[in-house]
Amino acid sequence: METNEFEKMYEEAPKRPTFLVVLAVLSFASIGFSLLSSFIAVASGPQSEEQVMEQRVQLAELAEDMRAEEMESMALTIEKIERMLVTLNDHFFTNQLVTISLLILGLLGVLFMWQGKRLGFHLYILYSISAAIQYYLFVSPADIPSFLIIWNVLISGVFVLLYSRNLKWMR
Repeated sequence: METNEFEKMYEEAPKRPTFLVVLAVLSFASIGFSLLSSFIAVASGPQSEEQVMEQRVQLAELAEDMRAEEMESMALTIEKIERMLVTLNDHFFTNQLVTISLLILGLLGVLFMWQGKRLGFHLYILYSISAAIQYYLFVSPADIPSFLIIWNVLISGVFVLLYSRNLKWMR
C-alpha cells in the first residue's frame, strides 16, 4: 500500500520546466566559474606594485594609440578602466569578500528556484542588482566605464526576465 502512495505522490509532483533547467544550468556554470575564479584570486592575493605599474603602462600606451587614431572616447574609457583596476587592487580583499558573498547569494537564489521556491527568484533579483552596483562600493562613479554597468544590467535583466517566465511553476 505504501508503495502505491509514494508512486502517486511522485506522479503528482509537477515536473521542473525544461526552460528552468536550461537557465539554472547556465547560472550554475557561470556562478560556479566565478566563485572558483574568486577563490583563486584570493589565494593569489592582490597584484604587486610592479604588476600594477606594468598594467598601467600598457593601458596608458593603449590610450595613446587610441588618441593617435582619433578615438578620444575609447582613450578616456581605457583611462577609466586603468583607474578602476588600480582602486580595486587597493581594496582587493574587501572587494573579493563582497564578490564571493554576492555569488553565494546568486547561487542560493538559483538553487531555491531549482527546488521550486519563489524565494529564489527574489534572491536572484537582489543578487543581480547588487552585482551591477558592486563597483560603486569601491570606485568613484567617474572612474567606472558606463558600458560595464550597462552590460551587467542588461545581462542581469535578461536572466531575471527569463527566470520570471517560470514563476508559475514555483511556489
